[in-house]
Amino acid sequence: MADTQEILAAAGKLGELVATHPAIAAYKEILRQLDLDIAAKGLLQQYEQLIETLSAKEAQMQPIEVAEKQQFERLQQSIMMNPTLKKFGTLQGEYMDLMKKVQEVINLGMAGQLPPELQNAAGGAGAAAPSKIILDT
Repeated sequence: MADTQEILAAAGKLGELVATHPAIAAYKEILRQLDLDIAAKGLLQQYEQLIETLSAKEAQMQPIEVAEKQQFERLQQSIMMNPTLKKFGTLQGEYMDLMKKVQEVINLGMAGQLPPELQNAAGGAGAAAPSKIILDT
């Protein structure tokens, strides 16, 4: 049975390994570029402020004005046309996809259901998968 220190050490090693993935390096780079792109940061700030305003109005059952809807659409279009933000959206999606896959495999490992190809990659560590007979009963 693993103790807390073993689990945390393995998590640290997983973090180090994940950090070497190309999607992570690309995501970190686009975050750096985004930090330097004043126009892109300004668009994001305007968008976030408008979202907060619209959400507050919605929560208070207040009407959203036509001008606010138009401003929202303009900001969305500007964001989609900004090369840094466009790349950010793509790379953020890749980052999130990788993190989702990692979490799914962790969940499978906790349930003892790692696919054979992942059991071999992990050195066969972990609990054996339950037999099909047990699962069917």
